[in-house]
Amino acid sequence: MIAKWIGKRVIMGTIVLIIVSFLSFFIMHAAPGNPAAAYYGGNAQTLTVAEQERIEKAFGLDRPILLQYGTWLGEAVKGNLGYSAKEGRPVITILLERLPNTLQLVALTLFIVIIVSTWLGLRAGMKEGSLLDRGLSIFSIASSAIPPFWLGIVCIIIFSLQLGWFPSSGMNDVRGNGGWLDRLNHIVLPLIVLVISHVGIFARFLQDSVKAENRSYYVQVARANGVPDRQIRNLILRNSVIPYINYIGVTIPSFFGGSIVVETLFGWSGLGSLLVKSVMVKDFPVLMGAILIIGVVVVICLFVIDVLMICINPRLRRGKIV
Repeated sequence: MIAKWIGKRVIMGTIVLIIVSFLSFFIMHAAPGNPAAAYYGGNAQTLTVAEQERIEKAFGLDRPILLQYGTWLGEAVKGNLGYSAKEGRPVITILLERLPNTLQLVALTLFIVIIVSTWLGLRAGMKEGSLLDRGLSIFSIASSAIPPFWLGIVCIIIFSLQLGWFPSSGMNDVRGNGGWLDRLNHIVLPLIVLVISHVGIFARFLQDSVKAENRSYYVQVARANGVPDRQIRNLILRNSVIPYINYIGVTIPSFFGGSIVVETLFGWSGLGSLLVKSVMVKDFPVLMGAILIIGVVVVICLFVIDVLMICINPRLRRGKIV
């Protein structure tokens, strides 16, 4: 049963990646601008039509778009994501340099968001109608409404320019030793922005689940029978955390989406800033590679979330795996 379930998830993840890459490929080629612009380099204005056609033919850009996509997909399956004309290096090499930085930022953000939102959501949900309950509701709406780039600019002005506590951009100090303390000092502001952008809505989701469980019949019976509050709270959290974990899985792509803005604003050398740079210079091989890698990471994260759900949900463990 488990092997069959894993096989289904692998097939579904593969289909999702193909659809994402297909749509991305065609949207990029439908956008204004010549896909071959990156291959022209700084000589785009001086190249003759014949020279441009020769370059396009050399890189297969003169063929029908379906054939181009099929060729790209066939090479991608083999691990070859193409060659960046702008960087002068294989795409996979560029991506593997940037991927750890994005994963570092997203993983730390997710970890802090889960810890803080669980604490806030449980506390506020157990004290319905309290100041914390109402304050969290207001904070969740406000934090999700504030654009991350605006919040990032405010953080730079306050914590970097005025207080001088943290650097405004980059990943390492040119005068530093490049150690983990130096990296930690640079990641604080991007983390603050991403955490504030997500923690409110995560806590609000758990808060509502805790409220619903707290009003349920079994909790009232447990209280009437004198069950200690700590045991009741643990029971409520255990039942509330199932939809919460499912919500985390659904929103994981938003962390990578938010990292695009934050990495660009703070000069964090990850996949997000690479995507923006690739769009600006029309480096399509890098763009497609970055989208595919992010898609693979998201599919893997969703698979882990599904496995976690099976571990904590008795109904799934009893064979209702679909």
